[in-house]
Amino acid sequence: MPAWAELGEEVRKEFWAVLALRHCRGLGARSRARLLKTFNSAYRALQSRDAWKKAGLSQRQVDEMAGESWRPEALEEWNKAGKLNARILLWGDSHYPERLRELSDAPILLYCRGDMSLLRAPAIAIVGSRRATKHGCDVAAHIARHLAACGIAVASGMAQGIDRAVHEAALGETGKSIGVLGTGIDKIYPRDNKELFARMSKEGLLLSEFPPGAQPLATHFPIRNRIISGLSLGVLIIEAASRSGSLITARLALEQNRDVFAVPGQALDAHSIGCQDLVRQGAHPVFTAEDILRDLADQLKFFGISRETLPEEGKPPSVSGPNKISPDSLKNGDDGSAAQKFYPLSPDDSLAAIAPCPPENRNRLLECLRRNGDMQSDALAAALNLTAAELSPALVSLEMTGQIKRLPGARYKAL
Repeated sequence: MPAWAELGEEVRKEFWAVLALRHCRGLGARSRARLLKTFNSAYRALQSRDAWKKAGLSQRQVDEMAGESWRPEALEEWNKAGKLNARILLWGDSHYPERLRELSDAPILLYCRGDMSLLRAPAIAIVGSRRATKHGCDVAAHIARHLAACGIAVASGMAQGIDRAVHEAALGETGKSIGVLGTGIDKIYPRDNKELFARMSKEGLLLSEFPPGAQPLATHFPIRNRIISGLSLGVLIIEAASRSGSLITARLALEQNRDVFAVPGQALDAHSIGCQDLVRQGAHPVFTAEDILRDLADQLKFFGISRETLPEEGKPPSVSGPNKISPDSLKNGDDGSAAQKFYPLSPDDSLAAIAPCPPENRNRLLECLRRNGDMQSDALAAALNLTAAELSPALVSLEMTGQIKRLPGARYKAL
């Protein structure tokens, strides 16, 4: 997996083409992934603009690419990448995880630091509150440690609370840990995790799809969550409140056909209301690492991992879970109650402030949805002539205030 100085001429051509697609106005994650799946490389996609309509793209997107308005931002990222101490993972590289590649909005580029072999290991994500209780962190660490001892890479989001407990516990075991960032690969956030970032860079693996230097904007974190769940066979939620951002990861996991697990927590515990809602709707309840190994037995068998590989101290009596959760169970009813449970972010699991968003962008977006009905995010960007970076803050802002809701397939509708 080459760093910048080791990139050959062909790889550099592909990298430049990837940057062109990334910074082209009106091309969202789904449109970019569709182009790569159609043409098998970003470079060939650029050489085949006349065939973009056959791949489902619009003439406006073709014209925007031909106009080269993307060039200044692509060049800026190109220059930053040349100074970066990180490896560059492109779509066509053999190290690119197949589980991630199959996503309809898979990232076309990842910056990486650490042990790239972890991308070939089976992964399970564990996420939860940044303001977790000590008990919640202890439970997360216990389960993460035993899963990693079996050879499973434990993925999380490098935040405080549950994420931090998970990474620290898993790093000392065979499976190690994968951290997916909501910033550039060169940005340490939060600052309290400085030592953890250093350990993850050496013993685990850090990933980011954002350009070098990208700041921790509130809109980045829901975006990075799809990678956490996409890398994993299943997602475990620990200590999620009723309006927790962790529930966004659960919803994304369902869209990606991943198993969803939850630690129910104690009755009447406000920290676990979101987890209890997930269990009521069919998520696998988890009390020990053995519960997860049992439910994922068929998928883990390929890697030689089973309940028998679990250390003895991780095998207390466990409770069988119900049937798998259905994505249909998260769809909104006529009263919109599910939207209040799963879609809006809360200050507990996102940044305290929304990324800056001009009011006119929000107003135009809302009016567009009211006029046209539900629309996919790439189509919205094209209709409003906004970049993905300009559209995302408006979507998050309106979602948090309950004016729109996100549907499966990155579609949105006005409420």
